[in-house]
Amino acid sequence: MRTVNRMDYQPGCPARSLAGHDKDQYYVIVSVDGDWVFLADGRRRCQEKPKKKNKKHIQAAHCLVVERFPVTDDEIYTRLRDYVKCREQNHG
Repeated sequence: MRTVNRMDYQPGCPARSLAGHDKDQYYVIVSVDGDWVFLADGRRRCQEKPKKKNKKHIQAAHCLVVERFPVTDDEIYTRLRDYVKCREQNHG
């Protein structure tokens, strides 16, 4: 996992939903378009059909779990799962 220096939303960063029916779900940002981000989790939301969400409704982490695209949905799922496990262990 690599730390991101810039404070903006970048493809490959993990993000947590802050609002909507998917609140508290984790995703990986696959692309950014203005005020919108497109999110995938490797299972319910794959890269071919990402979730479109307003930037103000997510909290992005300042690290990369996916450094290079393209990757498979299984890789996104595995890396996101490992990130969430690590986060839960470190934050109790």
